[in-house]
Amino acid sequence: MLSILTWLGVSNATELKDLLADSPPSSSSPAPSTSSPTVDIPVDTPDDPDISEGEAEEADLEPSTPTSDPTEEAFKAISAGDCLAVHDTGRGGTTSIDWSVDVPPDPVSCAGAQAQVQVTATDTACPTSHGKSYWSYRSATTGNTTKLCLTRIYHAAYCMLGQQSGYSISLGMMTAVDCRREPVPAPYNQIMHITGVYRAPAGADANNCRRVAGDQTRYWAYLVDDGATLLCTTIYQGG
Repeated sequence: MLSILTWLGVSNATELKDLLADSPPSSSSPAPSTSSPTVDIPVDTPDDPDISEGEAEEADLEPSTPTSDPTEEAFKAISAGDCLAVHDTGRGGTTSIDWSVDVPPDPVSCAGAQAQVQVTATDTACPTSHGKSYWSYRSATTGNTTKLCLTRIYHAAYCMLGQQSGYSISLGMMTAVDCRREPVPAPYNQIMHITGVYRAPAGADANNCRRVAGDQTRYWAYLVDDGATLLCTTIYQGG
């Protein structure tokens, strides 16, 4: 025993006990690791590195600017005083107007034979008496409505559509038609030939339409332009 104590470097049993108490057990194992493995989670970020995620969401919520409407722009390009080569085809009957084009064309000379209506005002209430009507367009893009107030321009030798019942003929005041065009759209049943456009005298009637003494032609007369103009017509007979 003494030799063992000497080999261990102690001189008695008490020192051996103290040596054993200070030494860690040789069979101890390292403490288990409590850390979790690292996992990379992808995060979506805006394409622009200068824009935060919150700013990107706000940008997505902003309403987009409506695209332009070429038809609306064409209507808005027309001004009071302009004259247009536009007429009612008669295909809408006597209760509605079917304009000869869908989009206002470029204005023409008001003194020329092509002018068939004159714009008297825009975007306001329009009168609808003999020879007066309107043309409106509501844009599905902007939701706005544009309106053109129109007054008919009549030319001698041109033709219009009429609806005859007995001796009475109601004239499609905004219509225009090829004098040789047949058949005519219902409910019209006559092509009326304009024989003259005159300043209306007081008490004007069909007798004021006679062009020469003894003229036996059957005329149908209409007062337009608030009674200021006498429009003389006959049933077109061909030729």
